[in-house]
Amino acid sequence: MIQRFVIRQPTERAYVRNALFALELLDGVTLSRVTDGVLLIADGLRGKPTVNATGLFVWRSEDLSALRKITVDPGTLPYEKREITVAELRLPPDKKPLTTVELSPRTNYVVPVGITGLRGTLIEERVDPPVPVLDAKVRLAWLDEDGVSWREAPTLSVTNSRGDFLSVLRLASAQVPNVDAGGSLTVRLRVKRDENERSSTDVKLVHGRVAEPTTEDTRTFAWDELQF
Repeated sequence: MIQRFVIRQPTERAYVRNALFALELLDGVTLSRVTDGVLLIADGLRGKPTVNATGLFVWRSEDLSALRKITVDPGTLPYEKREITVAELRLPPDKKPLTTVELSPRTNYVVPVGITGLRGTLIEERVDPPVPVLDAKVRLAWLDEDGVSWREAPTLSVTNSRGDFLSVLRLASAQVPNVDAGGSLTVRLRVKRDENERSSTDVKLVHGRVAEPTTEDTRTFAWDELQF
């Protein structure tokens, strides 16, 4: 049985230890918890989850042998749809049956002030008309303050049917990128299609801003130009 439901209700006074298992949904840019307006599809489960006082989606006692996957459909929220397989879930008898999932931002996501990012397009090659690359996984890699080491940003995005994407650079408090005298840092776009992963050449981004496409620079990347 596939149970469909939208969570739009007051939080329940319960803690994760009283649940069978729990799911935590996080905004992949700000790491804030996402609770309202999300459609959860539990493939194989009969019971509905509730949102506890801490903002976790919790399921109560039920036979989990029929569970196949959980689909997170954000509806009109600016996140990509996500499917979570049973293998990705932390379930009983795990001592802490809590799974944390970061939701990838869509291209219409409004990025908070102070975050570095890049809106662009991924195509197969530079021909007219271009062929977009859809469902590719993209993230930014940034040059560390030592000027040598490359670090991958944790936020993962997905190209849409037009090949468009929004990729952001989320830094931990202890992480310091290499910023030049003009206030720009050096990044590379990392792209993964199935088992193939490639990288762009160096791109300069103003620290704390999202680079948008312009008539002079459309921020278009071609798969056949990316490096292995």
